[in-house]
Amino acid sequence: MRIDVNQVRTIGRGLTRPEGVMAMDDGGLYTADGLGRCTRIERDGRTAFFGNLGGLPNGICIDGDGNGIVANIGNGELQSLRPDGRHTVLMTEAEGRRMYTPNFPYLDFRGRMWVSNSTDRPDMGAALQTAIPDGSLVLIDGGTPRIVADGICFANGVAVDPAERYVYVAETMMRRILRYPISADGSLGDREVYGPPFLGRKGFPDGIAFDEAENLWVTFPMWNAVGYITPEGNLEIYLEDPEGEVLQGPANICFGWEGRKTAFIGSLEGRTIPYFPVPYPGARLIHQRG
Repeated sequence: MRIDVNQVRTIGRGLTRPEGVMAMDDGGLYTADGLGRCTRIERDGRTAFFGNLGGLPNGICIDGDGNGIVANIGNGELQSLRPDGRHTVLMTEAEGRRMYTPNFPYLDFRGRMWVSNSTDRPDMGAALQTAIPDGSLVLIDGGTPRIVADGICFANGVAVDPAERYVYVAETMMRRILRYPISADGSLGDREVYGPPFLGRKGFPDGIAFDEAENLWVTFPMWNAVGYITPEGNLEIYLEDPEGEVLQGPANICFGWEGRKTAFIGSLEGRTIPYFPVPYPGARLIHQRG
């Protein structure tokens, strides 16, 4: 199952590296913006910038109160951004280790926050040149942040399956997806590779998200493609844009609008948000109604 690039539309304007994107029930979108702020895009395309976060806002999620949770990979802060533009810092370290590169936050229905830290190195450039197993996954569950998984070669996108049995992490530099069984106390069991053990020559995974059919959607910025891993473990490419007509380094994915059957793509190089129809509704997130 594939769609063509001519089925893709865009929304918003004037964005800078809008890697993180989240769809709201009212039809609006929140995005991260590479100029140290976030963006609210209305369904009619009106675009407003807010917040003074500094650094390089990256992955985002929305909490139950409508605040944006921002992984700021540029200044090493996990931030909570209110709709009025004020923000607080939620985390800079875990277990005495500085989290230099928070990449993506995921808030599950139990209120647990899962945050990937791509690399322990202040300059993440080296970790994007070769596979260095110093990425980690941090859990914030009503208390002090704790590291629940490490040894990941550039920890990137994070998702929890709809049944909340496993947490999934894109291990970018190994070109694969990892998953860990979740215990009642939030500790994790042994990791395993989910789907193909090697996602292809350009298959460096970035953002991930589930739909209601239990497909795990994956963005591939080097491939300029979006696909999904089926429950049977097969990779299916849904959209490929080798010429970069509308996809420009796709880096995150979320679902919204009617029935959550529209996918929205955050990107490393885009100035707008591409969107397109998908065959199954996206899995509901904590800020979305049923």
